[in-house]
Amino acid sequence: MKPNQIWDHRFLSVAELVATWSKDPSTKVGAVIVEAKRRIVSQGYNGFPIGTDDDPEIYNDRNRKYKRVLHAEKNALLFAQRDLSGCTLYVTHPACGQCTAAAIQMGIARIVTRPPAPEMIERWAAEFKEARSMAQDAGVIVETIED
Repeated sequence: MKPNQIWDHRFLSVAELVATWSKDPSTKVGAVIVEAKRRIVSQGYNGFPIGTDDDPEIYNDRNRKYKRVLHAEKNALLFAQRDLSGCTLYVTHPACGQCTAAAIQMGIARIVTRPPAPEMIERWAAEFKEARSMAQDAGVIVETIED
């Protein structure tokens, strides 16, 4: 394994740890943003905005949850509060279109992810395809890395 691949696996492992902090009982997603010198700039997990009700019943109501939840990628981008040009975004699941758009807008150069779970492919295949297309248009590299 090449040195860059080793680092990719390490940072995906960190994103997987961060994902465990999510209170969402059905899907836990973690994201880590890393600068070129391999320093972590920010991290995030999927959850409700700070100061809002974190009631488990809301997480179990898909309609309410989807209206409130911030994706891990967006949380990591928002918490960074700095220029992210040239950084890499590591995420435990493929990024959706909105998170990919935000990453592009913030200057992320590369997105590294794990492959989606089979049940995610069924529901989100078109979304993932559009996100990859948008990233390609913007010159953002998207890589999927197995365990």
